[in-house]
Amino acid sequence: MTGFVNDSRTGTPLGRMSLTGRPDRRDVRRWIRGVLSERFDVHTLVDVLLVAGELIGNAYEHTTRPVELRIAHTGFGVLLEVEDADPDHPTAMAASDLVWGGRGVQVLVELATSWGVRVDGGGKTVWAVLPVVGSR
Repeated sequence: MTGFVNDSRTGTPLGRMSLTGRPDRRDVRRWIRGVLSERFDVHTLVDVLLVAGELIGNAYEHTTRPVELRIAHTGFGVLLEVEDADPDHPTAMAASDLVWGGRGVQVLVELATSWGVRVDGGGKTVWAVLPVVGSR
């Protein structure tokens, strides 16, 4: 797991983390909190953590090659991008109280103001823009 933080709030990237080797999810959440907690309110942070967890979990489930997480602050909110080596688009599953997973697309629809998929170079990037409730 490697990452960097860029302290600009003008629409440029805030951070990028290579998730090679599938680091512990707690370490990824800790890194995200470190990138965002000084900039945004707790409600925005919780939404970003939830969506990032869903996107990363989906990438881990469907590919064995490296995954990368990118975070930026745009004029529209917090932009999350998760790049993986699987070119298939995520699909929504029917909701069920009996199934633990499969709710990633539903979470995106509920929390993101916009989201989508870019297919490139044999893989894809799933992106989501989350609204900023408040800034610090």
